Formats: sequence, C-alpha cells, structure tokens
Amino acid sequence: MRQCVKDIGKYSFPHRMMEKWNALNNEVVPAHNVHNFKEILDKWRHGDRTL
Repeated sequence: MRQCVKDIGKYSFPHRMMEKWNALNNEVVPAHNVHNFKEILDKWRHGDRTL
C-alpha cells in the first residue's frame, strides 16, 4: 500500500478500502451484480463461510 503524506490521501476511499477488499473471499469479489455481491458478502461476514 502506498504511503500518503497528506491527510486527504490517508482518508480517501481507495486508501481505506484497499486492505479490506484484498481480505475478501475469492467468491465474493467476482459477483455478477451489486445485489448478488451484497448477498454473498452478508453471508460471508456473518459466519456462513461455506461458500
């Protein structure tokens, strides 16, 4: 992850979310649409990790 000198870079959306996105399960990321992504993500986050 890139180092940011200014606060605006530290708290920007891509900088905050990069680590979280990379931690996602490989089956959550390639979802076909937003609804499907949210559904799989909720199952993954709440313990149904049998995907």
